[in-house]
Amino acid sequence: MALQSAVCTNCGGNIKVDDIDLNGFGKCEHCKTPFKVIDVITIDGLPTAKSLLIAANHSMEDGNYEKAVDLFNEILTIKPNCHEAWWGLYTCNASFDKYYGYEDKYGNKGPMTKAQIMTNTLQKYAYRAIEYAPKDIADNYRSEIKESLDYVESVKRGDYDKKTNTKTGCYIATVVYGSYSCDEVFALRKFRDEYLAKYPVGRWFIRFYYMVSPYLAGKINHSPKAKKTIKKLLGLVIKRV
Repeated sequence: MALQSAVCTNCGGNIKVDDIDLNGFGKCEHCKTPFKVIDVITIDGLPTAKSLLIAANHSMEDGNYEKAVDLFNEILTIKPNCHEAWWGLYTCNASFDKYYGYEDKYGNKGPMTKAQIMTNTLQKYAYRAIEYAPKDIADNYRSEIKESLDYVESVKRGDYDKKTNTKTGCYIATVVYGSYSCDEVFALRKFRDEYLAKYPVGRWFIRFYYMVSPYLAGKINHSPKAKKTIKKLLGLVIKRV
């Protein structure tokens, strides 16, 4: 007997059943009305993915984040666009970041490093969860990450870090000019926020800079020759802004 198409009772369109969620719901390709289809068809891997999700959430509740990460990754091999698994990975990795004090692999810490680590975790996991989630759940995810996003943005602006009472900003420029609040560093921060941040390539450069600058600043600080060379290069940029 030939397979019959699942038809939407609202508009008559086909129901997309090859990408149902873990609760068995598919959507009409045209009007987006949700329908529960798991009761009438069998989707390979779905029961396994759902049972893995339950086990992963139990592991998180028990504080076993390492096991939860393994389970969430296993879910993604079955259903790569499972927003629950991506969000679970974000929750676990954000907890790891906090546990290790937002310290990078070079031993750097501080507001700038913390902001970069937060950004990496958001981009790698949270944003994917938001991309794949239904609108109402995606909105909940956005509200959950708002505090992290606000912190990252405050660091980009060079605001004071409330906990450490220290300023954040351009690591390399601060090392080269010897002061966070000097006119040269202020001009570079302004160039970052008012020009670079407006363009995709500029935002990519900012993210890359935040990733490598703490390590490079430490090296430059111990090299007068490097300081002199970079100061000349930054001077050319400042003249143009």
